[in-house]
Amino acid sequence: MNNGMKEYSIIEEIAKSGHRIHRINNYYLHSKYDPIREAARFADQHYKKHHLHILFGIGSGHIAKALSEKMSEDEFLIVIEPLDQLMEEQMNSELKQTAMIGLKHVDNFQQLCDTLLMKRFNQRVQVVCSPNYDKLFLDDYNKVLAIVHDLVHVQKVHENTVRFFAEEWQRNFILNLFYAFDDIPFKALEECFDVPVVVASGGPSLTKQIPLLKKIRKHVLLVSSGSTINTLLNCGLEPDFVVTIDGHINNYKHFESIELKRTKMIYSLLHHEKILEKINQRSIFFVPSAPPELKSYAEKLLHKEVPDIFGGASVAVYALSMAYHISSGPIALIGQDLAYTDNKTHAEYNKNFRKVDETYMKERGMFYTEGYDGGQVLTDYPFLMMKHNFEKLLQTFPQSERIYNCTEGGAKIAGYQQLSFQEFCERYIDAGKTTAMFDVNLYSNRDVQEWQEFFNRIESEIKLHDQVKRLAEEAVLLLKQNTSNRAFDKKILKRLDQIDEKLKPMLAEGGMELISNPIILDVFNHYLPHENETEQEAYQRVYARSLDLYSRLCKAAIDSKGFFIELKGKVQNKIMSMEIKRESNDKSYL
Repeated sequence: MNNGMKEYSIIEEIAKSGHRIHRINNYYLHSKYDPIREAARFADQHYKKHHLHILFGIGSGHIAKALSEKMSEDEFLIVIEPLDQLMEEQMNSELKQTAMIGLKHVDNFQQLCDTLLMKRFNQRVQVVCSPNYDKLFLDDYNKVLAIVHDLVHVQKVHENTVRFFAEEWQRNFILNLFYAFDDIPFKALEECFDVPVVVASGGPSLTKQIPLLKKIRKHVLLVSSGSTINTLLNCGLEPDFVVTIDGHINNYKHFESIELKRTKMIYSLLHHEKILEKINQRSIFFVPSAPPELKSYAEKLLHKEVPDIFGGASVAVYALSMAYHISSGPIALIGQDLAYTDNKTHAEYNKNFRKVDETYMKERGMFYTEGYDGGQVLTDYPFLMMKHNFEKLLQTFPQSERIYNCTEGGAKIAGYQQLSFQEFCERYIDAGKTTAMFDVNLYSNRDVQEWQEFFNRIESEIKLHDQVKRLAEEAVLLLKQNTSNRAFDKKILKRLDQIDEKLKPMLAEGGMELISNPIILDVFNHYLPHENETEQEAYQRVYARSLDLYSRLCKAAIDSKGFFIELKGKVQNKIMSMEIKRESNDKSYL
């Protein structure tokens, strides 16, 4: 059998125990004597409770079966096999909590692994190599290890980001509702244009594309990714749209000293709320597609459709997603390095620009990856997460052939057509066609009555947060009243169950979700059952977990309520100013 460039001789034999085994190129994949006992011993050695297990090599199926039998309902096993023949022979095996994937479908493996780590296992993964598979398929095994290693690090970056920014996202989401109530949903922009689009990001390679971008500026739709706005403005280029998603104060600093004339802001409800106060113009808004509850919650409060956009860890991913929906024309990505090209962090005039030295390389944990031109470029795990997001996004586009990576530098983004920016312009730019501006004045404003109804809904949310706070406080008090150090009092346990039932729909509402989800994820990942746990140890673990959970939910409810009170004040001032203006107009009319 030929697997790539190598020849493999697959021989089926019968072990002394009577069980079927395989030999490949004189390497036995199982014991010649008792493969079942060997598999059981192997599974005992390598099984890890609460982990996603990845078995490289299915062989005759004995080890996969032994590991599968250890899987509980909250665990999972992925078996990946390099040889099609062995994979086909085992496809009808009924294994519990198991997925089998051939190595030729490595993209499916990466996608499944990514989903399981994100939704269930966090960074808990155990990779196991079946006997002799590393001798036969070392390159393939290393490839699987590299994929898992990268996914775990990406998950770590994601988890740290969610935990660090949860409270900021909550505050921004709530206060941005003030602007979104009168702003324009992104849906209004969909298919508005049929012209070429250039999505400019702030990578070091952007600088060399600026001269050509200036020449064709009037003939394209220019979309700026977040902080790239400063580089463009400093070069005399004002984009049609600037996309902003980041809720950190550093994102606000990119906008605090700029003036926009032509540019329209497209913002996530999670971006820093002070940006809109500074820009002071009607803008276009959206919510990220994850978590999905965010969309329904925003629609409940705003009483209008709220578009959700699929994106990722980078504002540039959202900018590309929007460019695809705004215009039916071809799209060029420039400045999308995802790497430290020429030992620089950003293009010139970006406020985050700096040179990369040895100290910074160590701080960021940098490493080398495949580059745009086939060589090796310096990158890090946050950039790698963005690269994965770009690759996922491309798979969602029915017309992905419209998109070109014209960065001419940085990391290679799998699946994207590579084209020089010069050639893109020669192919698609029509010098006789000028792009029109998007007119926000075509969309009517909310009246006083609508603002008053919005105010009433905010008051209802404040009452809801009071209920969450009271329930969480009661749960903490009940836990502290439990006198035993071995078991919960039955009456206390019954009341805690009742509190949980009342809390579930409240925490799923969306407003509390941004803060409560990271708390729940953190708490349940840090209080997992131990092997051979005694009854007393189990009680103490659950008690500590419950006390931690309710205490943190109580604080979250207090914080979130404070943000809604701040929103209520802004809406109240808006209503008062509108009523004063109306009275003034009435007097002028008389």
